[in-house]
This record gives sequence, structure tokens and C-alpha cells, in this order.
Amino acid sequence: MRRTALLRGLGGALAVVLVIGLAADAYAQSFFDSLPSIQGLDSAAFAGDTLITDSTGKVILADVGNHGDHRLAVKLKDVAPVAVLATVAIEDRGFYTNPGFDLAGIVRAAFDNLRAGHIVGGGSTITQQLAKQQFLTPEQSVSRKIKELALSYELSQTYSKDQIMELYLNKSFYGSQSYGIEAASQSYFQVPASKLDLAQAAMLAGLPQAPTEWNPALHPDQAKVRQAEVLRAMVRANYISQEDMDKALAEKLTYYSPINSFKAPHFVDYVLAELRQLGFQPGVQQLNVQTTLDWSMQQKGEAVVSSNLNANLWRDRNGALSSGLVAVQPTTGNILVMVGSPSYNSTGGQINYTTIPRNMGSSMKPYTYGAVINARAATVDTPVYDGPSPLVYKDAYSTTKIYNYDGKTHGVLPLKKAMGNSLNIAAVKVELSIGVPAVLTWMRNLNVFPRYIAQDGAYNATAPPDQYGPSLTLGGYPITLLEHVEGIATYADMGIYHSPEAVLKVTDSHGTVLYSTHPDQRARLAIDPAVAYIMAQIMADDQNRCMIFGCNSALHWSDRTVAAKTGTTDNFKDAVTIAFTPDLATGLWVGDILDNRHVMVAGSDGVFVASPGVHTFVSQALAGVPGNRWYTAPPGVVAGPNNSWYLADTTKVEKLPGDNPPSPTPSGPSYVVPADPGTGPVLASPVPSPCPSPSVPPVPCP
Repeated sequence: MRRTALLRGLGGALAVVLVIGLAADAYAQSFFDSLPSIQGLDSAAFAGDTLITDSTGKVILADVGNHGDHRLAVKLKDVAPVAVLATVAIEDRGFYTNPGFDLAGIVRAAFDNLRAGHIVGGGSTITQQLAKQQFLTPEQSVSRKIKELALSYELSQTYSKDQIMELYLNKSFYGSQSYGIEAASQSYFQVPASKLDLAQAAMLAGLPQAPTEWNPALHPDQAKVRQAEVLRAMVRANYISQEDMDKALAEKLTYYSPINSFKAPHFVDYVLAELRQLGFQPGVQQLNVQTTLDWSMQQKGEAVVSSNLNANLWRDRNGALSSGLVAVQPTTGNILVMVGSPSYNSTGGQINYTTIPRNMGSSMKPYTYGAVINARAATVDTPVYDGPSPLVYKDAYSTTKIYNYDGKTHGVLPLKKAMGNSLNIAAVKVELSIGVPAVLTWMRNLNVFPRYIAQDGAYNATAPPDQYGPSLTLGGYPITLLEHVEGIATYADMGIYHSPEAVLKVTDSHGTVLYSTHPDQRARLAIDPAVAYIMAQIMADDQNRCMIFGCNSALHWSDRTVAAKTGTTDNFKDAVTIAFTPDLATGLWVGDILDNRHVMVAGSDGVFVASPGVHTFVSQALAGVPGNRWYTAPPGVVAGPNNSWYLADTTKVEKLPGDNPPSPTPSGPSYVVPADPGTGPVLASPVPSPCPSPSVPPVPCP
């Protein structure tokens, strides 16, 4: 009976043990199943900075971190070995031998916690700290600690020590908004992590445990104490000698506070917006962005905008003048220069005046004349009657009176001189010869979208054509300077339109290409190359504008062939000049940015206000490019006398449709939209020499 009872007792005990074992196994399985996956860890996938560079990839325009934080991934091979040793010495001396946790350290921490009555430390290894940073919350609890140990063991079984060290160095916070040793090295010492010396490495290695208290930029004395602790730990581990330690302590270090100073800041803003449109998260994703910006040319543009504006401040003493300049490569649409305002940090300076709509005045006329030539309604020599004055236009909505700048008429002129001299009456007649909707369609085909302004002030870039009036050709409807320059660049690339591009390539921190662009992907033949060529010839011939502007104005280059046109808006609110060659299309806007009560003084025409800046910029930007570099006449054009060029199928149009001989001119009317006068002595431009095809960098013409 006793044996039976004993056997029954043992059987019951065994059953209990089995039940407990099965329950423990089930709990353990459930526990490990509840842990996050440790597979596929890669420091390149951590949240990180977006580095934006110029077109060469060498000039860093911006280091963009989320909310100002900086995260830069780096391979372990690109971290100075002394920094790794310093980290091991102070954080986890047994890192290379332990299984991810340190039992002795845990026991010591347990006694410390018991004495304190609450959790004050956990004896964490580097692997445990990585597990906590990557997977767990910072709460201090037993269950979290158990998860930390389990994850640390899994990490040690899955990844090599070098992989774990690389992950840790890239994940740790070092203060001053710097995540990862590369960001910290760049921030505190302005050197890459690969160049850290012993003193710098010891300073950084001590930061992760208390990045604010030991921040050397904020608390240099406390940081020095912590540096000494790290160096002593390295001596105890036989990583360095006492002599090495003494030299490091004696080294005088210079610390830098974090800064966010972007080069070409308006362009950087534009790039960030484009990246978001592409689906990236700049400032959160670790990205390397190679842009289209020509940094050397950008610096020239910034200097020109500043100096040109300063030369014109006297024109608007009671208002506020601003300015913007943009330049693109005609053969690609790549944005080479973008200066959104004279000073990004001034009041209102963050506004990018190259990407917000402004009135562009008579600089819009090349679109009208191109549309009319394309429609075969006129040739460059078709006579246009500059009158009557005022030219009265009536529609269902209103009556508009149109005057020339000087309130006069100028008789009969060939179409090319009517355009070159920016005669408003002639321009409206040319526009009406094919109709405002036809001119609007021509503009929109070049991605130039004049904004119809509703009664509530709202802009509509796609309003029905019948809502636009004849002031379309006079710049009465706002567009952006960027779309204007890209539109006129279509003439510069002989009819090929390229959508504007700011981003060449995006890669991750491993160099894997995530996005790239090619100009052929953004190109389309928008207009007849023959029409583009004819417009380039009209706009580059200084003889076409001498009557009003005077020969050799700022629109004329004595050492190179350049096509150019000015614009001035009503009451001198805005002044614009656009210009192009086979290698560059650019535009400069200057205007008052206060309300409509503030304008420049009378006589502040585009040729005086904006053209000098464009002249200087083009000369500097194309220094070294042959001045006689120009276009080869494409198929479909034939030459006429006095630099006249015609479409091969329309060499003569006797009369502009709807035009009538001039009638008597009324005396002394006030003008509505001024043209742009100019003056100066006569200098000859170089004889154009055609090249087979425009290219950048330029090649000598044959």
C-alpha cells in the first residue's frame, strides 16, 4: 500500500512537472513569438539626414534633418578604429566575447537596484543598448529587461560583432541633435568619423550615456571629466598607454554647435518639394541627392541679384523692392541657378520670387509673335501699322484703350521691328490677327500658364480662353519667372520643351540608386524648330530695337550673340528681362512686393532696372564660351535681306489680318502698359557662327 501510494505520489508529481514544463514551454514560445523581428537590420534603413549637393556631387548645399536632427549612416570601416576601442572600453569591455549580455554586470546592477529600492541601472552591454534603442521603449521594468536580454541574445546569434557595433554607432544619440557617430563627428568637430583622433574619439564615446550633461559644446568642463573616464578605461583595457592618455588630455579641442545653414536656400526648398512629389521623405530618409545646380554659376547669380537690386533701391524709397533670378540649361531643362530673393533671412526673404506668379510685362510678346509666325498670318517683314492711338478694344465685358510707351504712333514697321521696339499697339494687333485664344494655346503648349484673376483675387491658370483679353500679350496675367524661362528656353532649344528639373539622382547611404532623371524623358517637340529659329534671330538682332531702346542698350552684347527681351508692368510695379543663347536661358525680375500703392518711380523700365543685371550675369556665366556660338538654320526656313528669315512655305504676307492703315493720333494720352526705352552708343556684335547642335559643356564651333 505504501509502495502504491508512493508510486501514485511520484506519478502525480511527475504529472505536475510535465504540466508545468509544458506550460513554461508554451509561455516561452509565446514570449519569443511576441518579440519583434531582428531580421534585416541595416543602418542605411534607419531614419537619417538628406544630403543635397550641387551637380558635381562635391558641394553640399544642405544637410537636412528632421526637425533639425542629423542622422548620417556610416560603415564601420569608415569609423576611426580608436573610436571603436573607446566605445568598447567605456560601454562594454567584454563586447567581443559575451553572448549579448553580461551576467556579472546584471548581478551588480541587481544589488544596486535593491539598495536603491528602485531600478537605477541594468548593466547593459552594447548589444542590449542596441536592442533597447531599436525595439523597446525606455521604461524601466522587469518585463522590458527580460525582453531586452532575449533580443540581445538573438542579435548576438544572428549578427557578427562588427555588424552590431556598426548598428550601435549609427543608432546612438550623441547630443546636439546628432544621431550616429558620423553626424556627431561632423557636428562637434567638423571632421568625418574616419578622421577622429584619440582625444576626439574619447570625447564622443562618453556621450551616449548622458548626451546633454556631457555635451562639450554646452558643458565643456563636465565633458572633459567624462573624456578622462573614457581614456582611463582604455588604459585599463590596454588599448592605449598612459602616455597616450596624457597627450589626449593635453590636446586642446575646438567644439562647434550645430548649424543649419543652407547654400542656395530657395533652390533647396524647391528640391525638397520635388523630393516629396517623388515620394521620398527628406529629412527622415537617409538620402544623397545630386541636383542640377551649378554652384559656381549660382554664386554669380546671387551676387548679380544683390548688386543689381542695390543699384535700383532709390527707385522705390517708400516701398520694398525684391528680386529673383533663374537660369536653366535649354538642352535639358535643368535648373542651373535659382535665386529666389536677395536675402533668405531678411523679412519676407523666404518667399521664392522665381516660383510665385508676377506680371512679366512685354517680355511675354515673344510668345505672341511666335504664334503668329507659326500660324502663317505674318512674316518678319509683314508691315504692321502702329496705330491708331489709342487702339480701342471692345468685348462683351469691357472697353480697353491701348497706348504705346511714349503715347505716340510710329507709322508702318516690319513685324520684327514692331516686336523689337516693344510697341504695344502693334503687339495687340498682331495678337488679334489670330485671336487671343490662339496665343493662349501657344503659351500653354510651352507650359506657360497666365493666371486669370477672379473677382475674389483667386488665380486660375486654366481658365477658359474666352475670359482672357488682349492684355495677354502685354503681360497682364501673372506667370512665374521659372515657367517663363523654361518657356523661352523652348526657343533656345529650337522648339524642344523640357520640363524643369532640379534633381539628377537620389541614392541611399549604400549608393543604391533610388531615382535618376534623363532629359530625354522630359522632352517633347513643342513647336516648329523653324519658328524657334526665326524668333531667336529677331530677338538677337539689335537693329530690330534701336528705334525705341537705342542701339547697344543693355540688351546688346558686343562680344557674343544673345537673344533678349524686356518687360515693364503698369505703373512700374515690375521690371523683367529674359535672355537666351544655345547654352543658357535666364530671367531676372525686380519689383515692389508691397501693395499696389507702392511702385518704382517713372522711367523704371526693364531695360534700366533688370537688363543690366542680366547682361552682367550672362557675360559671367558664359565666360569662356565662344561669343559667336549660335544656331544652324533648321530645315524649313529661308533667308531674306537684312537678317530676315521666313518659313519656307510662307515667304511673304502682304498684310496683317485685320490691320488697317494708321489714322490720326490723338495728342497726350496717358499710357496703360509701358514699353522699354533704352539708349547707348553702337557696337557691333560678333558674326554668328552656327554649331551643329547646342551642348553643355560647350564645344568650339567649326
